[in-house]
Amino acid sequence: MKRILLYIAIATVFMGTFAGSSSCGSRRAPAAVDTLKVNTTELAADVIGFHGPTPVEISICKGVITDIKVLPNQESPRFLERVLESGLLKSLIGKTPEEARKAKLDAVSGATYTSLALIENVRRGLKEQ
Repeated sequence: MKRILLYIAIATVFMGTFAGSSSCGSRRAPAAVDTLKVNTTELAADVIGFHGPTPVEISICKGVITDIKVLPNQESPRFLERVLESGLLKSLIGKTPEEARKAKLDAVSGATYTSLALIENVRRGLKEQ
């Protein structure tokens, strides 16, 4: 099974590199024109986690969320890591902004303030779409 997935991944990279298509975030076109990046540093400056603002950068390519990065913040690394390991943000990858806005997201136990702040940052960033 792993071998099949590896072949599919290689074929996908190969096709994206040589087919001449614009692939979002590919090595050939890291800043693809199709990619929109939404930074919530100012959009959600009033959203506070446990130790302060928790901005994110949401990448949207061809109408689908491709990445959500947590930007520099003052959160405790232990709490932030708990949220990231939970897959909370990753659960939105592959969804349209509308689907992600409607998604039911629960706070991560033991990192409630941090996770709620990240969820609100994502929602505000997607509200702009």
